[in-house]
Amino acid sequence: MIDARRHAGRRPALARLLAVALFGLAAVPAQAQMFHLYLNCKGKVAAGKGTFDAQLDLAMRDNNQTALVQGSNVLPVGERMRYVPTQQAYTMTFSAPLRTVVAYRSWWGGPIFTWYPPLTKLAQVRLAIDRQTGQLTGQMLNVEQDVLGTLAMQCTPSRDEDQPQPRF
Repeated sequence: MIDARRHAGRRPALARLLAVALFGLAAVPAQAQMFHLYLNCKGKVAAGKGTFDAQLDLAMRDNNQTALVQGSNVLPVGERMRYVPTQQAYTMTFSAPLRTVVAYRSWWGGPIFTWYPPLTKLAQVRLAIDRQTGQLTGQMLNVEQDVLGTLAMQCTPSRDEDQPQPRF
């Protein structure tokens, strides 16, 4: 049998502690990600003898200096990069996973394996965004640090309030 007199003094203290904890959680709005700057960049990629349209949407966080790729036809969507802010520019590097095996199909439909073919040598994309003009410049490099292509885009900043709301 539980002695009610012995535990009676503990219940109000526990209830107060629980109420303070719940009130504290309710007072802070729940925010999964806090980004301070959104950049919408459009421009060109020059690779080989051709140029192609390029688009890159970045969300940047101040507290841990990460840039999230929200939309792009140049970098993988969802990729996170660390950026370094200076007075003049934001600089960041995307390191591509090295592909060592690529499977091609033969005439009869069977796979043919090729080790490290020339078309899959992209190892890094280095970006710099001028903080005054919004001009993005970048280089696509292979493992030997040879330039495979260049990026030139114009970025326009926006805020969280300017971003479209999710439909789902």
